[in-house]
Amino acid sequence: MRLIKKLMVLSLSALVLGFAIMAFIPKTTASSSTTYTYALDDDQEYVRTQDAYLPGQTITFLGLSTPKDITFNSQNELLIADSGNKRIVVYNTQTKAFWDIKHPEMINPQGIYAVMNTSAYINEGDIYVADPTAGKVFRFDAAGNLVQTFGKPDSIMYETLLFQPEKIAVDKAGIMYIVSKGSSDGVVQLSNTGDFLGFFSANKVRLNWREQFQQFIYSDEQLADLGLNFTPPVFTSIFIDDGGIVYSSSSSLRENENLKKHNTQGTNMLSDIFLSSTKLIDIYTDNAGIIYTADQEGWIGVYTNDGEFIYTFGGSYDFAIAGIFKTLSAITVDNNGHIWTADSSNSYLQSFVPTDYALMIYEAINDYNETRYDESIAIWTEVLKLNQLSILAHNGVAKNYLQTEEYKLAAYHFQIAGNRELYSEAFWELRNIWLQEYLLLMIGIAFLGLIASIAIKATDKRYHYLTGLRNTIVKVKNVRLINDILYMKNVATKPNDSFYYLRRKVKGSYFGATLILLIAFLSYLLFVAGKGFIFQFVDLKDLDLGSIILGFVVVVGLFIVCSYMITSIQDGEGTVGQIYKGVAYSFYPFILASVFSTLFSYVATTNELFLLNTIMVIGVAWTLILIFISVAEIQNYTFGETIKSILLTIVFILVILLVLSFIQMTIKQVFVFFEEILKEGWRNVIG
Repeated sequence: MRLIKKLMVLSLSALVLGFAIMAFIPKTTASSSTTYTYALDDDQEYVRTQDAYLPGQTITFLGLSTPKDITFNSQNELLIADSGNKRIVVYNTQTKAFWDIKHPEMINPQGIYAVMNTSAYINEGDIYVADPTAGKVFRFDAAGNLVQTFGKPDSIMYETLLFQPEKIAVDKAGIMYIVSKGSSDGVVQLSNTGDFLGFFSANKVRLNWREQFQQFIYSDEQLADLGLNFTPPVFTSIFIDDGGIVYSSSSSLRENENLKKHNTQGTNMLSDIFLSSTKLIDIYTDNAGIIYTADQEGWIGVYTNDGEFIYTFGGSYDFAIAGIFKTLSAITVDNNGHIWTADSSNSYLQSFVPTDYALMIYEAINDYNETRYDESIAIWTEVLKLNQLSILAHNGVAKNYLQTEEYKLAAYHFQIAGNRELYSEAFWELRNIWLQEYLLLMIGIAFLGLIASIAIKATDKRYHYLTGLRNTIVKVKNVRLINDILYMKNVATKPNDSFYYLRRKVKGSYFGATLILLIAFLSYLLFVAGKGFIFQFVDLKDLDLGSIILGFVVVVGLFIVCSYMITSIQDGEGTVGQIYKGVAYSFYPFILASVFSTLFSYVATTNELFLLNTIMVIGVAWTLILIFISVAEIQNYTFGETIKSILLTIVFILVILLVLSFIQMTIKQVFVFFEEILKEGWRNVIG
């Protein structure tokens, strides 16, 4: 009995202690988001960030069947192209009331556009519907009455083309911008009366050098077998904002051209932007200029009005889960900033509600666009408190500091964000301020230095007080190793005589040549990894030092060996050691160019990039010329014989590299073969 009482007392004590501990544990709130939000780090890699949107409403009671497009009208009612039911649904997201628009000729509505303002050519509330199966565009009024029907344009230019409108947008002049199914010529432009005006913009095929070569030599059948398609990708969606700016999306485009913001000529105003997807299916822009995209794999991307990537969220799954799609087909945004999407496979609508984090970002962007820089800085600072690694926030606050002339702070944040272009602008301003402050002082110091130099030379001629220093310098230069290394200066300025003395072993040494090659490699490594931020595109942590060393050694070593083998065939007079010294002592201009370019990169901006490149080009070209002269002098060749020898050397190097690549692939295949045999034997034994 006592034992039972003790156990009860112990159990009760443990229970009380457990409740006490739970009371002091800080409460955490689980996110209701079913998907993660991803932003970019300074290496342009995805990183998780705070939830930007949370799933809102999931609308399943409208009886939709394969909804293809959605948009809001001026009354903030959601218009749905209900393709499977051959109708347009008008749904009030507040009252939940809905009604539909039907017409006997409307078979497969896939694109929809609502007119937001009245002009001489269009009326507020008009609804344009694109139907590829019917081959027509229907214009309804706000009450759902058919106003006009536009079929295939009656034009000689369009005579042989199909008219299968899938998406549509309309400007204030009533001009229709139509994405026609399978059309690679561009976006079809029709007037408000249906006349063909031409094609607006067009996608282009971007080919790398290998594909260009394949297109040149292969037949159409061979290109098809390789899976190469040189037909320009078609547009997937079109949108026109309140300012008349046209936006378009495309799929399967290379580089960054599947999201476009067009000027009046159709040229893309967004360049060199990061895109979260290459399979865009729809696009929308809100009143603040924020760009929203939807892709075929269920991801929603958000960008600033300049095309700067903000974040992405979403995903795909075969089952119906709020916030995740089976087939994302359309995207739009209501007056409250809520994102609305359509899932054509699950046949329902899904809304997303912005979090405080997203609202802060949009407010900061809007403040910047409205020149309220101090307010924008304050908001971006709060965002950085939530996420100190936010590249978007560092870029945002830096842009504001740039406008308020806080260039040091701007440069600091641009560097964290990895934004070299705008960092260069801030650095240019800082450099300009520094020059204005210290230029006169620098000129004065230089002038005093010149006078002092003249005075020292004049007095030294009379009193000879620098004789001891000069003798010391001469003694240091006469040290054999130092003299051998410094001889490369003579090679650069008087190559013919210098290579002759190298060949006769009067000047230079193998040890000196080896040290020169080591110095050349270190200077090259300094140039690769030690430039200023603006010009240093590779982080130290991403450098493969082994590959750099191996590459340098292989290139120099192969040239020396192959040159010796070729000159042996061509009756050259030089030995492999003489070739080695000749090549090594030719690297002086390259060393100077590498070191000077690296140092110059710390005071230069992108405006001086051509100077930095020019320095390196001159250094490399000078070194190559010296190597050419070394081959001619050491082998006692004529000009023509030297060219022939070097060309054969390059060919021989390429052959060796191809053979080594083939051997490497063969060895790899042998290992894979034996690995498969061992796995098969193991499976048979176990089985």
